Amino acid sequence: MADWAELPNDLISHIANRVKVIEDFIAFRSVCTSWRIAAIKDDFDVFSPQIPLLMLGAKHEDDFRELYSLSKNKVSRLFLPEVRNAECFPTEGWLCTVSNTSRDGEMNLLHPFSRTQIQLPSLKILLAFHDFDHRPTVQYVIKAVLSANPSITSDYVLMLWYNAHDGGGGLAFWRPGYLNWTHIKAPRLTSVASMIYHKGKYYYICYGGRFYNLCSNFKPHLLVTLDDLFYQHPVQFYLVEVSGALLLVTRFYNIDEDEGSVETYKFEVCELDVTKGELKEIKNLGDSTIFVGRNEASCIDSSKFTGIKPNHIYFTDDWEGGVGRDMGAYNLEDGKIESIYPELSISLICPPTWISPSFIM
Repeated sequence: MADWAELPNDLISHIANRVKVIEDFIAFRSVCTSWRIAAIKDDFDVFSPQIPLLMLGAKHEDDFRELYSLSKNKVSRLFLPEVRNAECFPTEGWLCTVSNTSRDGEMNLLHPFSRTQIQLPSLKILLAFHDFDHRPTVQYVIKAVLSANPSITSDYVLMLWYNAHDGGGGLAFWRPGYLNWTHIKAPRLTSVASMIYHKGKYYYICYGGRFYNLCSNFKPHLLVTLDDLFYQHPVQFYLVEVSGALLLVTRFYNIDEDEGSVETYKFEVCELDVTKGELKEIKNLGDSTIFVGRNEASCIDSSKFTGIKPNHIYFTDDWEGGVGRDMGAYNLEDGKIESIYPELSISLICPPTWISPSFIM
């Protein structure tokens, strides 16, 4: 057929239904008006995990952010003035942003592809619970994890782990309609290494090996202490859901004290039995691919996409003071590490991180 715009609408809709990558679906709808009308968002599986895009390091005084596509090996620019001079914590396809320049530490939930924002109580309000003043140069928020995608439902919770001036930290959450953060009375912790919302509950693990869940009333409950995991080696930890199972990913790294840098050299993956408090090492992820980085970890089925390697762990720089140098893809089978981005992307403001593309429903 010479005129693609004259294809029957049901055929266009059928083709659109077979597109699995959100970038391709958007491009499909951009062909012409008739394709955009025929290929509605209902034709796309919004619940299917997408290949995360690598949001490159923030550039000084720039209203644009660059996104690198692993599947297409190309960089695109996204106009996103809302994240200028702000820390970004990706979660459920959104960004929890914390301003480094506003007087009160303005906080928002931002959908990066539509620029929709949901205003949150400020950092100043969060810290007032401890009678602390907000200092713009200090990083307070460490983890920010949504229980669900605000694009899909209004019934969700945003959970924070934050640092306070006294060296301790705390948990607090917010729901839509709340005017303030609700603080959770929790055992004094050194620091939360990773947090996840899994099968209706929040779970978090501390660097000291204590693994907790939050009950329905958000009261912390100690599940198990994993002392034998925490050896002398410098490590980082991530919780991720893979095929319904809760996995603990351990990242090993070396520290170059002269250069002031770190380098990842190995990963280990274990399935965590929260009932028995046991770990079972996993040597092969099958077609699953894990992405770890700042704030969260995620997983996709690589067999549905091109350009993504199965049984690999893609990682970004996630160290305190990290600026973007320690990135790569780890092969769980042979332990080799490959580059994931051909250039160097560093930033003191907001280092490279993964964001998952999604629609606003």
